[in-house]
Amino acid sequence: MIPFTQYVRGLAGDDDLVRLDGPFEVPVDVLAAEALRASGPALRFQRSAGSDLVSGVFSGPDQTQQREARPWSRLSLGLGLDPEATLVEVLETISSLGPDGRDSEPTYTGQAASEADIDVQDLQFPQGETDTWPAMTLGVASVSTADGTHWAPVHGSVVGGDTLRVRVPDTLSSLVSEGTTITIALGVPPAAITTAYLLAVTEQTATPIQSCGVTGTVPLVPTNGGLVPSATEVVMETTVVDRQPDFRSDRREGWEYVVESGPLSLSVERVRTTENPVIPISPVGRPLADDTRLTGLATAAALYHRLNNYWGISPVEWIMLPAEAELGICFVASDVLYGGFEWQLANILFSFSSLFDTVVIVDEDVPPQDFGRVLADIWLKSHPARDWTFSEPDAPAATRPHYRRDNETGSRLYVNAAWDPRWKETYIAPRVTFENSFPTDVRDVARVLWDEPDTAPGETTENESPH
Repeated sequence: MIPFTQYVRGLAGDDDLVRLDGPFEVPVDVLAAEALRASGPALRFQRSAGSDLVSGVFSGPDQTQQREARPWSRLSLGLGLDPEATLVEVLETISSLGPDGRDSEPTYTGQAASEADIDVQDLQFPQGETDTWPAMTLGVASVSTADGTHWAPVHGSVVGGDTLRVRVPDTLSSLVSEGTTITIALGVPPAAITTAYLLAVTEQTATPIQSCGVTGTVPLVPTNGGLVPSATEVVMETTVVDRQPDFRSDRREGWEYVVESGPLSLSVERVRTTENPVIPISPVGRPLADDTRLTGLATAAALYHRLNNYWGISPVEWIMLPAEAELGICFVASDVLYGGFEWQLANILFSFSSLFDTVVIVDEDVPPQDFGRVLADIWLKSHPARDWTFSEPDAPAATRPHYRRDNETGSRLYVNAAWDPRWKETYIAPRVTFENSFPTDVRDVARVLWDEPDTAPGETTENESPH
């Protein structure tokens, strides 16, 4: 388990985080969104008062641009992997944090947030130009029931010195009543926030974390609301005062496009922090935002695990929901087990998630880090008249694509960009090789120059005849 501040220092040590010193004339969410748009590094907003803010720490570069880093490289570091870890390694690690069917005893350590109680406004959450109140994002809500502790992602606004208006999954709301204590943890280890997102997108918020693999990875500490990671930057203990407040927000974190969510009004009872708290923020609603990237990776991990346990074998090499497409499309690399398997695979993916309305299937040897190759396979291997298959126009509406409005229905599309094993060899374009790319005389000259680099074209070596 890597504490959040250690994770941030690790990004800085890898030259993947830049520190900006305040005061800031431009709202920090605007700066954060611009850095993400430009595929820049993560940002740390250093402030003389309140908490430091960091953005982009769970996101990564735009895959449609050539970059050495991968979109999942930063989270790889936070999950204890090498930054060069493959997408599959990241997906498997995320899956291991979720429900595993076993109850385990958590590891308990002392609470890092041990500074004296403060007012929630002292944290100075960021406030955008159009925001009425300061915004809180990328939090983990913890609720204790007779079954154990339940985690879910939470975000919202700070209304005055003792009131929060937040949004949480409806599943979590069903576990509480007015007067119930909810603990909100900010600046938790990357494994903890990833687990909260995984439980949300798989609709398993009601599953206690004692039945999840995260308890073997992240040391915990009890609070009045429930267990939270011991290495948490800010711990806020709150009480539910209204389960149906008159609170509407146009902003939605990425996970809210997967599960139903609703508002809660909370009274802040106690706030404890580390000595110099560092809090992650996300420019919610902007492309490539941290919450969108976490949603895509958590969903891909869940689908990868589910599909490779569906047939009793593991035909799927990797699954990717690019944040660049704002999760409206799903790419999957898979072995084609039999004729018609692609159609079945696409329909299973559609039934397992409503984030996307397009599935693109590519060959199992296509590398996910080479997004150009992934996209190129669409026009190299699929014909719109034969390999682009639309559903009937009354398919269930996907929840994330922007062109879906008011639950309108439409068609879903799957693109088969994998070689059809039934094709004749003459139908398949040959691989580009030295032998089939150049005339024979050009190849002969190239071989001479390669074997005898000091020989000029047209000359012969001592072992060769001019004829």
